[in-house]
Amino acid sequence: YGFQLWENIRENTLISIAPKLVHEEGNLIKKSFRDIYTKETDEVLIQGTEAYKAAKQYMKLLLPSHAKKVQQFKEDVPIFNHFKVSTQLETILERRVDLKSGGHLIIDSTEALVAIDVNSGRSAQEKNIESTAFRTNMEAAEEVSRQLRLRNMGGLIVVDFIDMENSKNRLAVEQKMEEELAADKSKTSVSSISKFGLMELSRQRISAALSLNSTVLTIANRILRKIHDSVVDQK
Repeated sequence: YGFQLWENIRENTLISIAPKLVHEEGNLIKKSFRDIYTKETDEVLIQGTEAYKAAKQYMKLLLPSHAKKVQQFKEDVPIFNHFKVSTQLETILERRVDLKSGGHLIIDSTEALVAIDVNSGRSAQEKNIESTAFRTNMEAAEEVSRQLRLRNMGGLIVVDFIDMENSKNRLAVEQKMEEELAADKSKTSVSSISKFGLMELSRQRISAALSLNSTVLTIANRILRKIHDSVVDQK
């Protein structure tokens, strides 16, 4: 796609008479595909005929074999209402994130950094403290990387893992974190776990955090609902 884009820019430049716009930053649809879409995405639903056509055409240029994944949402309700997007956003932004093992994460954002505390919770009742800490930390490493992508958090992130005495266990957690972050589109550097159980991450900021984006989405949802209600009333 990068080569094709460059060829289009070059051709437009050669046939244009200055002053002439030969390229501009993509619109919201293009930005969404660029920043969010991956080959593992199962389906992309677009509401609105024009937006659907634009998305379909862009996907044919970006990844032709994936164009069939772009489908038009044809239900007679706002797409955010249908999939309860606002409710899901509220859940995503909760401070506490539960882990399957019984532990949980506590995520706090400040102006300087994001602090993530790993707690063993009810799993701490087990007798083998080291194995419990290791298992919880391994699960936490996977969930932390997922939360970074979901919330689009950037800058300095400090993860306070449960203390582990075994150096091999600490190394395994570090490797797990690096593996989970390998597929992240944002560049992230990972430090070793300190003797206090702290790991520092530095994640590239590509766009605004979800806390800001969710506000925009909520406003957009309200506008769509008003437009939909107005159309229904006119009918």
